[in-house]
Amino acid sequence: MLRNIFRLPPPTLPLFLLVVLATAPGCGLGEAGRTGQQRSDCADGVSGACLEVGLKLLHGRKVFSDAGAAGPFLQQACDGEEWEGCYELGGMYRDGRGVGEDPQRAAELFEGPCDAGYGAACAELGLLHQDGLGVRRDPARAADLFEAACDAGLGENCWRLAVAFEGGQGRERSIVRAAELYASACVEHDYADACLRLGRTYRNGSGLAQDPRRAAILFERGCDTGNAQSCAELADMYAGGEGVDPDMEQAAEFYRRACGRVRRGDGESCFRLAGMYQSGTGVEQSNREAERYYNLACWNGYRAGCFPPPLTSSDST
Repeated sequence: MLRNIFRLPPPTLPLFLLVVLATAPGCGLGEAGRTGQQRSDCADGVSGACLEVGLKLLHGRKVFSDAGAAGPFLQQACDGEEWEGCYELGGMYRDGRGVGEDPQRAAELFEGPCDAGYGAACAELGLLHQDGLGVRRDPARAADLFEAACDAGLGENCWRLAVAFEGGQGRERSIVRAAELYASACVEHDYADACLRLGRTYRNGSGLAQDPRRAAILFERGCDTGNAQSCAELADMYAGGEGVDPDMEQAAEFYRRACGRVRRGDGESCFRLAGMYQSGTGVEQSNREAERYYNLACWNGYRAGCFPPPLTSSDST
């Protein structure tokens, strides 16, 4: 009887039920059906459908990724002023993904959506003008484009514009204006590199009145956003009582956060934390932890960690 089970014909389903299953949300057949319909709509000139198919193919969204096949769909979308299609296709030409690398063509594709207010395209076009790739190197034009992207809410470009003001690249040099933009990128957009840069400016008094307390606040914000160098700067300030009350336990905590993991943290912070464990400063003395952090310092590229001071046998752990 059991052997005959496998010889039974498969049960048949009513046609209406097969249609329901094929179009049900989350069903593979349903997704294939939707993609097929979008392809058909694209062929009929619906640019939004071309964009959806192109994005699916480019990023492998519910279909196999195929950048080469995505290109024609994204081009049709771009021709229909679906600006995301121009932006994505520009990125493909910039990187040579699915098409031949062609920065000049990338710049042309970024131009339209940027003019239409698509901030991400302005940012990419700005980088091309900054580096002179596919277009004439033009720091002033790059700064204009970074400003447009910053105004569109892309915090990294507020940072790029701040760098332009700080260095006088495409903008008249102004530390004050740079500081305003760094503050915007840090506070409004949580862009950690801006917190670090502005914190260092206040800590060192380079172009602004020295303000260690404000620097510490900025470093803490940058550290909370995951910037290892901000954590390291703040640890140094706690160790030296600079802008904050001296606190070796807090210094150890921020060195630990700066150290992070293998090849992802600040090696010098790992080294300093190792020394604190070796001497028992701000932490409970532990040779084992000291050795671990010396190793992390070495693995994170800080050469002194590869040749640490000897651990004395009198240490208990």
